[in-house]
Amino acid sequence: MAALLLPNPVRAEDAAPPPAQIPPPQPVIYRPAAKSAPSVRVTGGSRGSGDSTITLDVLAPDETGLTTQEQPSLFWYQSKPAEAKFELTLLEENKVKPLLQVKVERSSKAGIQRIKLSEHGVKLAPNIEYQWVVALVTDPDNRSSDLVASGAIKRIEPSAELKAKLAGASPTAAPGIYAEAGIWHDALAALSDLIDAQPDNKALRQARADLLAQVGLKAAASSEGALAKK
Repeated sequence: MAALLLPNPVRAEDAAPPPAQIPPPQPVIYRPAAKSAPSVRVTGGSRGSGDSTITLDVLAPDETGLTTQEQPSLFWYQSKPAEAKFELTLLEENKVKPLLQVKVERSSKAGIQRIKLSEHGVKLAPNIEYQWVVALVTDPDNRSSDLVASGAIKRIEPSAELKAKLAGASPTAAPGIYAEAGIWHDALAALSDLIDAQPDNKALRQARADLLAQVGLKAAASSEGALAKK
């Protein structure tokens, strides 16, 4: 009678390791670089009523948001899909022609959204202020009915102190380091990169909700906070 061959048992040390978990983020407390800077953010607010209400906001501070990146990311929040065209426009200070204009026929996405300037070949020059505008175009023949939000962004050179802190920092520490230095756009991007890597990480989503709430972005913060509690 032929012997019955049993599969070799899998030893614990031979088993595939579990996927790496990103450790909890360190506190992300935004401290504006210039405490008395003028407010430049225009809040889109909400349009419509009842279930048709749509909220649109740029995810930027009241003052000009800073970045150390030549090709940073820009983030905005839309509360629900819209039967409207979407436009994003990036304008350089004192120039009429847009540096970038992105148009989408139907704004079918909702939640926090992102555009990477690197994907459009756009670079920011240092120490120049740029305005960026997002709009939902419900009636192309009557642009006064657009739902519009805008903010300002400026690229600066990172200080030697900031470079030193980042050089020895873990990915989860980077958002807090940028935020403490008043570098809003890099703090938000670094935190969002962590979320993209682990979208189900509730601690990361709560950290982003808290960061947005610090600059008065209540709708986006509430939406992200709700995702963190699911």
